[in-house]
Amino acid sequence: MIEIKSVIQQVAEGGTLSQEVAAQTMDAIMSGDITQAQIGALVTALRMRGETIEEIAGFAMAMRDHALRVEIVSDGRPLLDTCGTGGDHSNSFNISTTATFVIGAAGVRIAKHGNRAASSRCGSADLLEGLGIQVELTPEQVTECVVRVGIGFMYAPAFHPAMRYVGPTRREIGIRTVFNVLGPLTNPAGASHQLIGVGHPEIAGKLAEVLARLGSKRAVLVHAEEGLDEVGIVGETAMTEWDAVRGTVENSIVTPRDFGLKTGVMDDIVGGDVEENVAITRAILAGEDGPRRTITLLNAGAGIYAAEAAGSLAEGIEMAANAIDSGAAVAKLDDLIRVSNDVAMARDKVS
Repeated sequence: MIEIKSVIQQVAEGGTLSQEVAAQTMDAIMSGDITQAQIGALVTALRMRGETIEEIAGFAMAMRDHALRVEIVSDGRPLLDTCGTGGDHSNSFNISTTATFVIGAAGVRIAKHGNRAASSRCGSADLLEGLGIQVELTPEQVTECVVRVGIGFMYAPAFHPAMRYVGPTRREIGIRTVFNVLGPLTNPAGASHQLIGVGHPEIAGKLAEVLARLGSKRAVLVHAEEGLDEVGIVGETAMTEWDAVRGTVENSIVTPRDFGLKTGVMDDIVGGDVEENVAITRAILAGEDGPRRTITLLNAGAGIYAAEAAGSLAEGIEMAANAIDSGAAVAKLDDLIRVSNDVAMARDKVS
């Protein structure tokens, strides 16, 4: 068993943990063997020093081992997750969740991993419930949604039950910790491709290296100049791409103007409570024009590109526009509402 006091002292004195020791430490945390005070001391010391690639990779591996698994048989297409580190305090509408239906309508299979609101009034799970989608499903039910619709949603607390051991500490200390970046790295379906929004730009390159260690085939990480963990519409967005085939991490800068789209201001994409965000999502998927459509196209295009369904971000954006304008995106939403309720009803009848 790991000697947690020694680990805390090592980190507090500026030392780093090997990937193996980091994995052992997280295994102890996820097993309930570490006190709340010790967890708080460790994550605070890590935050002050800065987590290393080896530490993040080790933590993620152990968290994956403790997660409920969603088994999705390959049909030859990549499986994409769209997720963010959150905590950008932008109060934007649910951009990546709205984009999910557009990406799915473009033919990409998605196993999305998300939670309820943290720093906003409406998290991805809150929005999906508001739209009429059942979110608290079993692994088998999520698999059925992916098979029948092409989209499945995994409610993070249900698939990471061991996170109950760190929840009280995270709430009490109230600062960004390594757990903010571990969420996108611990998809229970083992998504091979990812679009990850990062709230702090300095972490993107590090996460790309971690994803390489974790066996990711392709990942696109984005951070907007205005502070969003999304592709933004105000100014520049930094993109970091990991590609396993080439074995490279590449960085680039994009703006809406690069794709013939208009820039905007933050007020253009402000969201609200669940009811307001449901109305926004439905309007976008129904074809409403304006800045909200623009930012949805940018992020859906990035997801399509990350999943290798498009050869460039520009092509991905064009495919996203076609998915909305053809009615396929809103049809994909309606399909997930119907199927998620079907599988939930079948469960209730059995029980």
